[in-house]
Amino acid sequence: MKQNSDFIFRNAEGKKQKLQIIYEDADLLVLNKPAGLRVVPDRWKEELLNVYDIFNRDPAGSAEGGEQKIWIVHRIDAGTSGLLICARNAESHRLLNQSFAEGAIQKTYLAVVKGCPSAADGKIDLPLLVTSQGKVKVSSQGKNALTLYRVSERFGHFSLLEVFPQTGRMHQIRVHLQAIGHSLAVDPKYGGADSIKISDLKRMPFREEIEESSLISRLTLHAWKLKVNHPVQQQAMGFEADLPKDFSALLKSLRKWDRINMNG
Repeated sequence: MKQNSDFIFRNAEGKKQKLQIIYEDADLLVLNKPAGLRVVPDRWKEELLNVYDIFNRDPAGSAEGGEQKIWIVHRIDAGTSGLLICARNAESHRLLNQSFAEGAIQKTYLAVVKGCPSAADGKIDLPLLVTSQGKVKVSSQGKNALTLYRVSERFGHFSLLEVFPQTGRMHQIRVHLQAIGHSLAVDPKYGGADSIKISDLKRMPFREEIEESSLISRLTLHAWKLKVNHPVQQQAMGFEADLPKDFSALLKSLRKWDRINMNG
């Protein structure tokens, strides 16, 4: 099947970004989504760029009468980078949705969080409820949600986790990590900062007139690996999305400037 070209666009700050096609056939499309790009049209601002429109709208911006080229199977937040699975036809969409519902698709995220869990791995089994304000909170009236995690790397004030969501609730990873006292390092909605700068990691005599750029100013969450059975052929498939530049820069800076003080 003919491959589509990767889609190059400019984000809200005017920087070029790439929506990378990792795999494509007649039934399945796997993308590496950059942070800042929505998966589906925004409810209030339909003009904002999103994955669904990139593939399904014609150059004039109209979806009416056009051929639907992808079906969205699951979503990741606009501020999250990484793997996104789409179906190329209605039947594959049905089968992939069924796989997600049955928990047959394995997802691994990388998350930079505040602090560090004391145990090397853990389980967060807390029900989640979507509020009328569009936020998510832990509530006994919510739907069951289960997240597993493993500490991959410890720093002085932050840590890198591998996160394995077993259910697919809205904002699940973000709210679950906040609930155990380790919010994403950048996530102003759920207890994290607005951004991380070099000066947040080390003491530097910056002069006030010098404006310091951020290492990262979006959710410190990356959809890293994914295992799925092909919806039609049923063979096992595994995918991995390389770390974006901002995420890699953050880890490099943490390893340099936020090392654990072994002397206490």
